[in-house]
Amino acid sequence: MKTKLKSTGFLYVFVKNVTPSSLVFRILLFLLTWWVLTDGDASSWWIGLPAVILSTILSITLFPPVHIAFIRLAAFIPLFLIYSIKGALEVALRVFHPRLPISPDMVKYSLSLPPGLPRVFMVNLVNLIPGTLTVQMEDNELTIHIMDSRHDFKTELIILEEQVAKIFSSCQNFYKGDKYNATI
Repeated sequence: MKTKLKSTGFLYVFVKNVTPSSLVFRILLFLLTWWVLTDGDASSWWIGLPAVILSTILSITLFPPVHIAFIRLAAFIPLFLIYSIKGALEVALRVFHPRLPISPDMVKYSLSLPPGLPRVFMVNLVNLIPGTLTVQMEDNELTIHIMDSRHDFKTELIILEEQVAKIFSSCQNFYKGDKYNATI
């Protein structure tokens, strides 16, 4: 007689979410973290090993593995820096030159990214677009405050969402077939 795991049980959630590469990566990450925190003291491992095991189990249960294209993530860094600098300069310019026109507005933007880390990453990146600030996220819809409604922020949001979809290569609605995938 074969027993089935309940779809709501802890063990089911853990087994469903675990992949060998994710398990190895997280164990190594937590081992390295413990080693750094204790300055490599061998006498601390009697408490460190249980902490690493518990951290790994909780990590996989609470944060399921996500496929990340690390090459795409590295390629995203220049765009991230450009948006950061451009956003900071535009806001600073508007603060120091109050005669520059502003036309604030609250707008809605529908996300195509799946729930979880890709969506959270995108929501945080929206704040980099010059003159935008994420106010609320409900289901797949963002409410964004914009400083100047005459600015074409939707094009920038679409570009940003496409880049996030490429980084999280499991988001097949934008991008398919990156050979540099990894699971963390």
